[in-house]
Amino acid sequence: MPPRSVQNVVFIVLVGLGWGLLGPASKVLFATEPGVFDGVTVAVARGAWALPAFLIVLAASWWLAPPRLDARRWAAIVVAGLIFGLVITVVFSIAAQHTSVAHVSFFIGLSPVSNTALAALVFRTPLDRRAVLALVLGIAGVSLLAASHNSNGTALLGDLLMVVWLIAFAIYACLLRFVGARAQPLVMMSLVGSIAMAMLAGPGVLLGYGGAIAHVGDATPVAWWFFGEVVLGSALVAPTAYAAAVRRLGVAVATIGAEYTALAVGLAASLAAREPWTPLTVVAGLILCGALAVTFAPIPILTKAAAPRERTAPIA
Repeated sequence: MPPRSVQNVVFIVLVGLGWGLLGPASKVLFATEPGVFDGVTVAVARGAWALPAFLIVLAASWWLAPPRLDARRWAAIVVAGLIFGLVITVVFSIAAQHTSVAHVSFFIGLSPVSNTALAALVFRTPLDRRAVLALVLGIAGVSLLAASHNSNGTALLGDLLMVVWLIAFAIYACLLRFVGARAQPLVMMSLVGSIAMAMLAGPGVLLGYGGAIAHVGDATPVAWWFFGEVVLGSALVAPTAYAAAVRRLGVAVATIGAEYTALAVGLAASLAAREPWTPLTVVAGLILCGALAVTFAPIPILTKAAAPRERTAPIA
């Protein structure tokens, strides 16, 4: 058995890879068969192929640790599943079709900042100066990213959809925080995932967007990226590894490692794909990285609080 510290590093890397490679994986699918794969059809195919895996995990985890939930928390799980499937997954997939991997990665990196701000509003907790500064930097960075695409309407649409994704993801994280410890992380994530994937697959097929389901094995690269990343890596492995990292390391430490790893993976993929970077993109990226760094600064240099509080972080 590897040492506990090694296990923790493995969990963090798995989360970073799962989150960071989803944008590049989507780009590979779009480029391989553009007549088959687009933002909506990839999301529907993800739901159809991931649903059986979520149901298997749900059955096993429920048998081991049945959840103890009241009606309000059951409602929160159902709403979280609907948001994860119909908003977060679909909006991300469409955004990835239109904007660059670099921009997608920067937006994902901003999610702890937006999650913290919405959680403070929902749970009526004050934002300290550090959180306010991070939010201001985040807004500035997002504005500059959008400005770097101001001459490209399609790419600008992708950036605006990622803003919608950030808002939806923050609501989703607040719902999971509300459910809290009443359900084991694996049970909660498999419940939410099952609802999400069912709402993608069922309505998607009925509305005529299921054409990609049968084409995910057309070529070896497509199959590897789809099943390895879109279905397993981002939908199953990353959430489970993140839940384990949070239980071992706490929300703040787990999210620091996961977010920076995901950001590094996404940016490396962008450079490897030789995506064009404008000077404005670089400046915006540095500002967004600054927002993330301020959020997770180990010493609260901008507040007189004795110790930093753990903050709401992305869970999926």
